[in-house]
Amino acid sequence: MKPRPAALLTLAYGAGLATGLLRFGSPLGAAVVLAAGPVSGRTLPTLMAMAGMLGRVGAEVALLLERPRCTSRMPPGKMRLDFQLLEPAPSEGGRVMVRPLAAGCTGPVSASWPSGMPLGAGFEVTVEGRWIPVRGPGGRAAGTLAVISMSKPRGVPAAGARLRTALAKSSRSLYGARSALVDALILGRRGGIDPDLQQRFADAGLVHLLSISGFHVGLITAWVFLVGRLFRLGRSRALATAAATSVAYVAFLGWPAPATRAAALAVVTALTRTRQRHVHADSVLAATCLMVLLLDPWAILDLGGWLSAAALWGATRFSRWTDQAFGTGFGWRTLGSSVGATVATAPITAAALGTVALAGLVLNFVAIPLAALAVPGVIASLLLHPIALAPARAFAAGAGLALHLIELAATAGAAIPGGHMTTEPGGWLAALPWLLVLAVAIWITNLHNTRAEAGRRLGWVVTLGLWFVLIRDTLAASGASSRDLALHFLDVGQGDAAVIRTPPGHWVVVDAGPAGDRTDAGRRIVAPFLARHGARSVTLVVVSHAHADHLGGVPAVLARFPTGLVLEPGALVPDPRYTDFLGMLEGRHIPWHPVRGGERFTLDSVSFTVLHPVPGWSGWGEDVNEDSVVLLVEYRGFQALLAGDAGFPAEAAMGPALRPVDVLKVGHHGSRGSTGDTWLGVLRPKAAVVSVGRNDYGHPSPSALARLVNAGVEVHRTDLEGTITITTDGSAMRVESRGRASEFDVR
Repeated sequence: MKPRPAALLTLAYGAGLATGLLRFGSPLGAAVVLAAGPVSGRTLPTLMAMAGMLGRVGAEVALLLERPRCTSRMPPGKMRLDFQLLEPAPSEGGRVMVRPLAAGCTGPVSASWPSGMPLGAGFEVTVEGRWIPVRGPGGRAAGTLAVISMSKPRGVPAAGARLRTALAKSSRSLYGARSALVDALILGRRGGIDPDLQQRFADAGLVHLLSISGFHVGLITAWVFLVGRLFRLGRSRALATAAATSVAYVAFLGWPAPATRAAALAVVTALTRTRQRHVHADSVLAATCLMVLLLDPWAILDLGGWLSAAALWGATRFSRWTDQAFGTGFGWRTLGSSVGATVATAPITAAALGTVALAGLVLNFVAIPLAALAVPGVIASLLLHPIALAPARAFAAGAGLALHLIELAATAGAAIPGGHMTTEPGGWLAALPWLLVLAVAIWITNLHNTRAEAGRRLGWVVTLGLWFVLIRDTLAASGASSRDLALHFLDVGQGDAAVIRTPPGHWVVVDAGPAGDRTDAGRRIVAPFLARHGARSVTLVVVSHAHADHLGGVPAVLARFPTGLVLEPGALVPDPRYTDFLGMLEGRHIPWHPVRGGERFTLDSVSFTVLHPVPGWSGWGEDVNEDSVVLLVEYRGFQALLAGDAGFPAEAAMGPALRPVDVLKVGHHGSRGSTGDTWLGVLRPKAAVVSVGRNDYGHPSPSALARLVNAGVEVHRTDLEGTITITTDGSAMRVESRGRASEFDVR
């Protein structure tokens, strides 16, 4: 398929914009490279070079305009600040957008609002808070203002602010506990949604329903057009009314990139249909994307904008083929759109998020019609609530039922085995397999292909895929029959996760990294690692202790792989994450055992000995870190010690049971209160692994690293080297990581 000039010009402008915002090369160097276009003497390359240069100029202007923004100029730490709320702050707290006043800077910032302090949008307050800076996409300055206290509100909110507050109150009055979902659907606020529910939507391939996107704006535009036609408006007037409504709605939301692109699409579509012009869909999409980039250059780095554009392109591209091959029925068109949107966005989600949700291919048949009914019903109920309570409640009842059914679909979809595939997010490397899938899908559904030809090509692809799976499994089986023991210390950020493969190919997981609102190392790193290395089940999971940076990712591993046994200290920690973990073990009937020092078991000639917590441990319950399971792994002459988060007190308690080892997984991420001289003097490891990530605790501490170096230990760190793998046949061992490799004889 020949690329359209509009698409090429938009890509060239976006490329120039992206290189500038990412500070890739100097402006002069970019100008020299782009000058090659006019030299060719051809019109299209010349125009593309000009578009690229304009994009680079736009990036430089955007960077200049970024300097006075509050996100760039606010100093970290505590501050006293006057600002105006741009969104209503609910009584339960959460994330809201605010505008600093008289702060010597411009633009809104995000604020973390405490519970018990409800306040309407538009009011001005003086707050005590702490600014926590972070870096956004492309290194753009961002951050959060953690509000601690505030003064009495003052000022008179404007009409738009009063409308936001009224909509929020109506949402809570009509929808109760489901109001957070309503706020996400209509106002684009996802901060109040339960993280577990968000994860279920993501795993089911329905997360696009939780954010303001082109889909929502398209729904509203279509409904306004239908209502206009119902009231006997002419086609042109109905289209113009729908387009104007979509623009006003997106302006009310604050011009988020995906919604802005959809509003621009509505305007262009209205103009072309009114003037009876036929414009190619790809050209229209490219033109609307260019409009967004002209209005907001930083949208080129916005993940939501990329997903929205890719999904629309995929949906239109593949539905055009199903229209030709199977007809324009609802089922075929929905199938084409769903497949197209999924395969077009898969490379992006795999690269950026480490997940591809295939369950959405089926669930969209249910969720899209339900959302098409829920969105207008929610809007009608919110607008009617202040003036006509009975009709508002009637609309809310119907819309609430549709929302409940969407939640049920997300829950069911998240539980489908293989419904979502997780990988380690790794940029283009993670995207490559899905780019291949997209290319193959385009090859199969070439717009000139008949159903028979598409079926023949699909047959070839399935056959080659089956051969690939057979060869891969054969190689994995031959690898699993190796006589080597492998220990993989995974890079999960600030946390611990180790995966052990016995020589015959059984798998043991020791901790699974952190999990929180935005990430889950078990789902994104540990489980994909196991799957990539051919694991079908996990024989043993050891949880060193109940802190989130060790336990957090374990539930995702248990949900993905059948598990034979779980071992952990058994300390009753008053943490909902720990109690939920125990509930999961009971619900899935996974055997569980609280271990104590001295217990020993063998798996495939590999011995595992628990050294801590020792029976009668005097420090029990005082510090969860010191109650960590410390595990000795032995295979022939090789020995490795995994110390969890044990510190000086636990190290002293284990004294009599210690012996020299070859490898030490350093305790507590190399904190200053672990890895003492006496401990190292007894263990005398040849190599040590520090599992650590970016943190505010000072891990690993200079004193702990100095003690390791003084003891003659070769130190490896996951934050610097990535995943660290140690293989041994029992008489020698090899330590490999990114850019490093060492070999040692074992004791």
